[in-house]
Order: sequence, then C-alpha cells, then structure tokens
Amino acid sequence: MEIFRIIILIINTVLFIHSLYFGVLAVLPFLTNKKEKKISNKNHIFRVLIAARNEELVLKPLIDSIKKQNYDHDKIQIYVLPNNCTDNTKQVAIDLGCSILEPYIKTKTKGEVLNFAFDKFKNDNTFDTYVIFDADNVLDKNFFKEMNNKLNEGYKIIQGFRDTKNLYQNCISGSYALFFYLQSLFVYETRRRIGEGCSINGTGYAVLKSYIDNINYRAKTSTEDIELTTVSAINREKIGYSRKAIFYDEQVVDFKTSMKQRKRWIQGSMQVWKNYRKSLFKEIIKQNNFQLTEDLFVLTLPINQAIAFPLLVLTYIFVLPINIFLVSILIGFIGEVLTAFLLIIYFKKNIKKMIPAILFFPIFHLSWVPIYIYSIFNSKNIWEEIKHTRVLDIDEIEN
Repeated sequence: MEIFRIIILIINTVLFIHSLYFGVLAVLPFLTNKKEKKISNKNHIFRVLIAARNEELVLKPLIDSIKKQNYDHDKIQIYVLPNNCTDNTKQVAIDLGCSILEPYIKTKTKGEVLNFAFDKFKNDNTFDTYVIFDADNVLDKNFFKEMNNKLNEGYKIIQGFRDTKNLYQNCISGSYALFFYLQSLFVYETRRRIGEGCSINGTGYAVLKSYIDNINYRAKTSTEDIELTTVSAINREKIGYSRKAIFYDEQVVDFKTSMKQRKRWIQGSMQVWKNYRKSLFKEIIKQNNFQLTEDLFVLTLPINQAIAFPLLVLTYIFVLPINIFLVSILIGFIGEVLTAFLLIIYFKKNIKKMIPAILFFPIFHLSWVPIYIYSIFNSKNIWEEIKHTRVLDIDEIEN
C-alpha cells in the first residue's frame, strides 16, 4: 500500500506541474498588458471560405452579416464550398450572390474541403487573406475592420472572439458559451497580453494566403484548426487574437449531440498529437520557446485530464478520508459556479438568463473526462453531421 501511495504522489506531482502551468498563466491578463503597434496601414483583400454541408437554413444570416460590414465591400470576396450536400445549400448560396467552389474530389472533413480551396487558389493573386467561417456563424459589423487592424500589427494568423448565437437557449448552449469565454479570457487574452501567440479555435479566423502557400499547409487530420496551430508553432509563427473581431457561433442544445461533437474534437486533437509529436519534440530540443511549449501542453491536456481524474478519485479512496473527498467535491462545484458567474459579469451577459447554465457548468466541465479517456484509446474520427437550425440575423442576437 505504501508503494501505491508513493506512485500516486509522484504522478500527482507531475500532473500538478502541468496544471500549474495553465493556472499561473491564467492570472496574467490581470497583471500585464503588452501594447501592440501597427506596422502598416494596408487594406487587405479578404477571400471568405465557407465549407458548407447541408446548411441551407443558416447560410443567409452569415452572408447578410458579411454584406453589412464596416469595411470596403470590394475587398471582401465570398466563396461557399458546398460539399456532400443533400439539400439546396448550393442554390441558396448562388441566390445570395456568392461565388461557388464545389470540390470535385471526395471529401470527408472540413480540412479536406479547405485543402481543395488552397490548391485551387494557389496561383490566384487577386486577394491576400483567407477568412474561414462555418455556415452557422454571424458576424459583428466590425469583424473585418478589426481583423485588418490586427493583420497590420504584423500577424499572419488571427483568431477572432467567439461568442454564442443561442446563448440563452438552454443550459447546454450556455455551458458551451461559458467554456469559450473561459478559453478566451484565460488562454487567448493571457497570451496576447504577454506578447505570445494563442491558437486557432474552429472558425472565425484569418490567415494570410502567402503564409498558407509558403508552408504549403494542408490538413491531414479532422481538426484542421488544432493542426494549423501546431504547424504554426513548429514554424515559430505567433497566432494573434482580436477580442474586437466578434463572431457568433451556434451551439448544440442536447447532451447526447454535445458528447458526440466534443468527442470528435478531442479525437482530432489526438490525431494531431500522433502526427506531429515527433516534429514538435524535435523543434523543442533544437530551440525551445513559449509557443512550442504551449502547444505541447495543450496537445497533452486530454492525456493529462484522462489520467488526473481517475487518479484523483483513487487518491481520495486510498489516501484521504471520505469526508475530505466530499468536501473537495463541494468546493470544486462552488468554484466552478463562481467562475461561471464571474465570466458572465466580465463579458456583460444577462446573469438571470444564464443561471441554468451557471449551475450546469460543473457537470458540463466534468463530462469532458470520459471523452478524454475514450479518445486516448480511440482516435479514429468518423464525421457525423451536427445540424444547425438557429436562424438569427445579427440584429436579432440577444446579448
């Protein structure tokens, strides 16, 4: 039993160091704020890429919000990439005046669709920046203006601020919002304020065409956002973050679909880990820096969490008294609720409407654990459709 206790203590120490890394960085946004300066005044020409699979219901609000931008409309080109559709997505896009690029090759993932576009546009010099959206997104009127400002600070890749379109629909969509608020404040904003890069998060990001062409980036996994983040870390390219480039994303509203969606994300993350860990370690050994270490810690987070929670339970069972175990659960629940409450205040949302999500957030957070554990042993990712049905114009979104 004593040997078992020692083993648990050693593993817990390693996991604690991993967690401490994120914890220390989490408080930095409140301690420092590195100012960034423009190095040019260019008005970039954006080419919007929207990979759309059966998105006829939600496409119009996105296109309308692009057309309402406080930015030179002649410098925004909209391309819809319908793929594997069984509905009228393509015709809806045509009716809305979008250009169409339909892959003539078999595609299974969003990454493969974007790969097709990158290859198709490689010799096209009529634009300089890609902007990637999902069809269910809706944009704040200053999205492109703020992205342009950030590009003029010298960044080649920029992640926008992800808000939630159906924030108050139920406790699950609200919990997603809280999760992304937590990530935005304690990960992206932290890294920005200390002058380091953040990461790409699914959608709502801009990347210079020259950068994509120069590194010949082509997604190999089902999570092209995490993969691009890792490739950028290996290439020592900092990813910028714009809190003012706001876009709204539709979140799922039932728990079963939520588990399926998040399982796909983590399985994709594990695919990236398997594909790039050797290159990542090689670069770290050659010349370690913040972004390489950061990406290593992020990619190993699922492994950390999959080990940490069962080990924590074993620690309480074999090492600590049961009353401490119960008190710890209560403290953990209160801490999660308090964190959610503070996030709502910080991002100026309606506290009363978010109460169900605030109370559910600890359960939502805990539900990642079985996903982490499952994905470590099964990283094979089969695409399953997540239907988007929330049709809201930018003026109808309730903040």
